[in-house]
Order: sequence, then structure tokens, then C-alpha cells
Amino acid sequence: MFDGTKIRNLRLAQKLSLKELAEKSGVSTSMISQIERKNTDPTLTTLYKLCKGLDVSISSLLENDEDSTHIIRKDERKTLNFPQSHSSYQLLTPITEGTIEMIMIHLEPGQTDQQLVEHSGEECGYILQGKMTVILADKEYVLSEGDSIRFKSTIPHRFFNHSTETTISIWAMTGRVL
Repeated sequence: MFDGTKIRNLRLAQKLSLKELAEKSGVSTSMISQIERKNTDPTLTTLYKLCKGLDVSISSLLENDEDSTHIIRKDERKTLNFPQSHSSYQLLTPITEGTIEMIMIHLEPGQTDQQLVEHSGEECGYILQGKMTVILADKEYVLSEGDSIRFKSTIPHRFFNHSTETTISIWAMTGRVL
């Protein structure tokens, strides 16, 4: 279960009511309340919207005071799971400083959340295993093991796994992404 108390703490620190965050993010007040009370897990799209409304990165939700400023050990990676999108994101870079984030995405087959997202920055990705469909606005690109891609994150986009095996990819992103 996602820890919605971080969303609540960020909202309160910015002196935002549920209604104000709903207006800024495009997520209903009832959904925000359910997430904050840990009654439901947000989809990746919902989490992106909330972070955009709070002007924070998703990785800031994983932050704690013990984070290293330079090195992330393999067995100390922070992982954010999104059951409804059949994906997990492992943070490969420290959260505490810098403008670029690297993540490893594990995409399982069967993703159902198809809403495109957009945010500031740029992204580039490399497929380590499997196949991934990347939608950029109205175009679809199928990437296979060894393929890479780069695009501006302001282009509405989404990643899908339409294959029957897990897809693993590494991404570098700038701006407020994860």
C-alpha cells in the first residue's frame, strides 16, 4: 500500500486544502482523501497529477533523512510499485540533490492505465530486456532489447508492455519527474 501521509504532509506544508489541491492537480477531493488515509493506492497517472499540483517530484515521496548524497547501493534502492499499471520504479540515483534522476522500470504485461502524462524536462531510456511500446502524442514506437529513445517530457507520453514477458528499462530524466 502506498503511504499517502507524505501527500497529506506536503499538502498541509503548502497550506492547501483538499479542494485547492484537487483544483491544482485535476484529482478529485474524495480520491485525494482516500489516498491520504491509505484507503486506496493511486495509479501512476494520479500520482503524477498530485505531484504536479504540489510541484514536487515523485521521488520526493520516497525521501528520508538517511539518504546518501552520492551512492545508491543495489540492496538499498527505493522502489515505488504501481499495482494497477503492473509496474515498479527503482530509484538509481540519490534523491537529495541534482537535476537528473535515473530509474529502472520493470513493466509487467497487462497494463490497463492508458492516460498520457506530461511534465517538465527530458527523458531518455534504454531497453535492457523485453519490448516496450512508447506513445509520444499520437505516435507509437515499439522498442526492443538494446533500443533507446529520447524526448521532451512536455510531449504527452506513456509506456506500455504489450508482450508476454517482463520489460526492464533504464531511464534518465530531468525536471520534476520521479
